Amino acid sequence: MKFKFIGFGWKSKISLKRVTYYISINKLVAEGCLLEKGKELYSYLAEDENGRKIIAVYTDGRKADNKKVIE
Repeated sequence: MKFKFIGFGWKSKISLKRVTYYISINKLVAEGCLLEKGKELYSYLAEDENGRKIIAVYTDGRKADNKKVIE
């Protein structure tokens, strides 16, 4: 699995509300990806080539091919 980084990143703190954990998305990223409140994003836990855990988030609102999604 390889990733191409496109030039920016951000740091998020994890929030907890009842039993669900949340991370935030920078406003500039959300606006640049045309994200709106209520839009669903699909996220996947993965590992990079060095074995580090990563979360891949698809911002187009579609599931990745052949991936299991917890609903």
